[in-house]
Amino acid sequence: MVQGQVEAYRIDEKKYPTSIEMLEDTKYLKQDTNACAGKKIQISDGEVSTIDE
Repeated sequence: MVQGQVEAYRIDEKKYPTSIEMLEDTKYLKQDTNACAGKKIQISDGEVSTIDE
């Protein structure tokens, strides 16, 4: 789900978002979305990945 929203943002804004917060602020994601089952995620060069802690 998050990767799809990253691509939608890129299409609309002509650039990749740099953070999940950017997607939330522009309403591409809801803040309470459980998109990655509670894992922390990051966006780097348009690719979504989870952060191991």
